[in-house]
Amino acid sequence: MSVRFDANRERAIVRCDQCPGQPTLPTHREETDPRRCVRCQGEHRWLPQPHPEDHLCQVCRRECPTCQAPTRDGQRCRTCRGMCRTCSTPLPDRGSPADQVVHVAPQRRKDHRHRWALTFFPRTWDWDQCDACQDAGTAGDPVRAVLAALPDKVIRACGGAVPPTVMDTIHTELQNRTPRQLAARVERRWWGSWAGRPLQRAAEANQEGYRPDDVAVWLLAPTVCAGRCEDGWRLADQPGRDDAPCTVCRGGRLLAPRREPDDAEELEPGSAANRTTAEAVAYRPPMRECTGQDGACGVPVAAPHTRCPACADWPWCACHRRRYDPHKTTACSACSTRQ
Repeated sequence: MSVRFDANRERAIVRCDQCPGQPTLPTHREETDPRRCVRCQGEHRWLPQPHPEDHLCQVCRRECPTCQAPTRDGQRCRTCRGMCRTCSTPLPDRGSPADQVVHVAPQRRKDHRHRWALTFFPRTWDWDQCDACQDAGTAGDPVRAVLAALPDKVIRACGGAVPPTVMDTIHTELQNRTPRQLAARVERRWWGSWAGRPLQRAAEANQEGYRPDDVAVWLLAPTVCAGRCEDGWRLADQPGRDDAPCTVCRGGRLLAPRREPDDAEELEPGSAANRTTAEAVAYRPPMRECTGQDGACGVPVAAPHTRCPACADWPWCACHRRRYDPHKTTACSACSTRQ
């Protein structure tokens, strides 16, 4: 790598000595390592030989060059292009956030705390949406209200566009649910399950794969219950009934969970009060089996023993009814109690 300072430039020019022609690297860091990604300089972001033309890793190549937001082809995202991230319409000119900062002098404060000045900053977290999408929750368009409830992470994973299957699901569910109920369903399922999980998984021998568009449909799909509940809970038909569990699926306990546990994940045993009748009948407490006879014995044993008294060849008691542990006692438990 070579660093050259130009009097006509405000920053140094960094060139890659390993590429033909020594191209200029698009970076402002003088300590840039040309063997790594020129944008992130990640510890494990080593570039292949020969270097790609843009000197970027695979992760940075799929990000917006302005704000590093995930994109489909690595071009500028819709927000940087002045388009609404929800409906792709042109954004209005709202000016600079620094121009809308309001400073209140200490003597003009209404709370009578005239010792310090007060500063109000503009609300900019929804500036990447148009005015119609910002008011989607109270708008007259029900489809727009439901689309605004979909997480941005899911929309970006789908390539920045809403899949047709999601639109079909929204139109179907709006015949039975209100936009506010669908928005609450999406929020409940997202923060309750999918917010911390990967949005894409490859198919394997023992599990099915899914894609981000499948996750978007699952966030909107109706609950698989004959009682038409919402994930195990009944809709509020009157005040005070919004937390009543569904009597058909027993509060969602009879519903098949969509999440498949990993092999390395330890499942916590459910309590006896949460088991259904079928689960209570089929439940067997965990127990250890005897490993004698090359694993063919299978007699339940108590910890810390691994073999039953017969396989361990414990001696018979004087009553000729039970065996006893010769390392602890000289008779079985019944005879020791009589003594």
